[in-house]
Amino acid sequence: MDYPYGPLAPDQGELTPGAMMVADGVQPLAEGYGPFPSLVVSATATALSGAPRGLVSYQTADGTWQVVGFTASTAELKQADDTWSSIDSGLSVTAGDDWCPLRFGTKLLYTNTLQGLRGYDVESGGAASAVSAAKAPRWIFECGNILFGLDTLDSAGNRNNKLIRSSAFSDHTNWTTKGADYQPLESGGALIWGGKISDTAALVLQSQAVKLIQVGNVGNALWGIQTVSEGFGAVGAKSVVSFDGTVWWWATDGLRMFSGGVISKPLEGMMDRWFLDRVDQENLSLIQGTVDPFRKNVLWRWKRSGGSSDVIFEDIIGYNWAHKKPFTLTAQTTYLGYTASPALTWDALDSSVTWDTYDVIWDSRFLQGGQPLFGALNGDYKFGYFSGGAMAATLEGFATANRVTGLVNWAVPADDSDDGTLQLGVKDRLNDSTTWKTGAAKVASGRVPLRGRGKVVAFRRNIDSGSSWTYAKGVDYIDANAGGPR
Repeated sequence: MDYPYGPLAPDQGELTPGAMMVADGVQPLAEGYGPFPSLVVSATATALSGAPRGLVSYQTADGTWQVVGFTASTAELKQADDTWSSIDSGLSVTAGDDWCPLRFGTKLLYTNTLQGLRGYDVESGGAASAVSAAKAPRWIFECGNILFGLDTLDSAGNRNNKLIRSSAFSDHTNWTTKGADYQPLESGGALIWGGKISDTAALVLQSQAVKLIQVGNVGNALWGIQTVSEGFGAVGAKSVVSFDGTVWWWATDGLRMFSGGVISKPLEGMMDRWFLDRVDQENLSLIQGTVDPFRKNVLWRWKRSGGSSDVIFEDIIGYNWAHKKPFTLTAQTTYLGYTASPALTWDALDSSVTWDTYDVIWDSRFLQGGQPLFGALNGDYKFGYFSGGAMAATLEGFATANRVTGLVNWAVPADDSDDGTLQLGVKDRLNDSTTWKTGAAKVASGRVPLRGRGKVVAFRRNIDSGSSWTYAKGVDYIDANAGGPR
C-alpha cells in the first residue's frame, strides 16, 4: 500500500513512515482503523441533579447491573429508563475532590475527606449510614476482604495524607480491633489512589512513588507494603484506571502502566508529548478515565489548555491494549463510565421511536442487555452509551518529502465507506505550513480526483458521522506526475 494507516504517533513527526498525525473518531484495528459509535442518550433520560462528582457501576446479587451517580450533595441511582432517584442527600464534598465509591459486600461505600465514609445497602436499600470509625479517608479500596482507607485522620483528629488504615476482616465498620491496623508512610508524598490487582495484592499510587501492598502471611501482620518505584506518581485519583490486574494512570511525564509487576510507558514516543502540550497543566487532576472492556480500550476525558469549563470537556484520548494503539474521540462529556444496559424489545421502546429514527444500531450490544458497555454523562448530565451510528472520523497520515515537485491527480482511499472526502495536503518546505486542498468524494470507480502540487505531500481522510463502514487501511494507487525542482 502506498500510504498505510499505522499507529497514531504525532510525537514521531510527520515524516515517519506509517505514523498517523490524527486518528479521531475511530477504533484501532490490527490493520488500520474502524468506526467508533457515537454517544446516544435515550428519550426518557433525565439529568443528574447537579454536576457529577463521581460515577460507579456494580452488580447486585441477582446479576443486575446498577449505576450510581454522585453530585456534591447527593447520591443518585440510575433507573432502567435512565432517570435518577436519590438514595442519599444533604451531603457535602471536599472542594476539588470527587467521591470515591466502592462495592464492598452488600454495601456501596463512598467517601470524601469532608463527609467521611458512608454505606448504602445495594440489596435491601434503605437509608445510608455514616462510618465515623474509618476516619474520613479520601480514597478506599478492598483487597483480601479488608477495606483500606488512604489519606485519613490520625488518632488526634488531624489529617495525614500519608496515613493508610485497614479495617477488620470483612467488616467495614470495625477499624480498631480484629486485625484492623494503620501505617503512616514516611516517603513518596501524598497518597493518591489504591486498588486491588489480585486477591492478595494491591497497588498504591502516591504523588511521588508507586507501592505494593501484600495481604496475608506478612510476618505478624495481616498486610505489608513495599516500594515498587520512586520519583513519580499519579496526577490525580480520577486518572487511574484498573482492570483485570492492569493499572493505567497519568503522571506528569505521560501515561504509565503497571502489569505483571512491571511499570511501562505505553505512549512514550507516540503521544505523551502531544498530550502534555495540549492538556491544562494547572488542572491535571481533572483527567478522568474508565475502561471499555468489550473493545479493549482504556479512555480518559481531559481539559484542554485554555478550556473554559472544568466540568464539560470535548476531548477523549484512548489506548487500545490489544493492538497497542492510541486514538482520540471528540464528544461532549461530563463523566465517563461503563455498565450494562437492560435488554430492550420493540414494545418497550418509547412510542415516538420509529425504525428509521432510532439512534442505536440495531445489532448493537446495547439492545442485548446484560453486557458491560462504555458510556458517559453528556453535557446535560444525562447518561448514555456509545452505541449509536459512527462518529465523524478524521485520519491524517504521515508526509512524504521529494526532491522534486510532484503533481497529484488521483488517489484511492483503502476503506469501505462511500461517504466523506479525501484531502490532499501540500507544501514545498518542511518548515512551511501544510495547505490542505478542498476535499473531494469518491467517484464511481472508488478513486478520488485530486489536484495539488508540492514537494511534501500528505493525505487526510474525512468520513461523515453516521456513515456505514467497517475499515480504513490507508490511501493507495496514488497517481502523481513529477516535475522539476523548485
